[in-house]
Amino acid sequence: MAFKPSAAKRHRDDSEGALNMNSMMDMMTIILLFLLKSFSTQGQLITPSGDLKLPETIRNDRPKKVVTVAISTSRITVNDEFVAPIEVVWEEGNRIGPLSMRLKELAMEARELEANGASPFEHEVLIQGDQNLPYEHFFKVLYTCGDSEFYNMRILSVSNATRNQ
Repeated sequence: MAFKPSAAKRHRDDSEGALNMNSMMDMMTIILLFLLKSFSTQGQLITPSGDLKLPETIRNDRPKKVVTVAISTSRITVNDEFVAPIEVVWEEGNRIGPLSMRLKELAMEARELEANGASPFEHEVLIQGDQNLPYEHFFKVLYTCGDSEFYNMRILSVSNATRNQ
């Protein structure tokens, strides 16, 4: 005696199924974006200004992405933006006016971001100075950074091993 077929077998569609390409493209795009966002390298995080010759060091600490002040023999820049010519260093006092104003703007932006739930303001600045820069110039930049709420200072130098390659 033959059994009666179930309802699922009676209403089954025998046509072949096809993959939905739109869903697969969305999925691949999400995976690609995730991989690009999470991808990190050990390469150079900071590119020194072209007109600087950085001093050498034997430490191998990796620099972090922070506010960068570069002092060359001709100009002062903050995050690769021109702030002032080097001649402002000869003015009276220890504070460099245009540099102080720009750093205070960046500090205010960082405090606002911190208040809105972004990463905390760590008061860090990375200073790039030409190795032939007079100490007085460098001192005034350090003083100005400290006076502008950037008191955690790091000085960028080139490793001996990196310089010899």
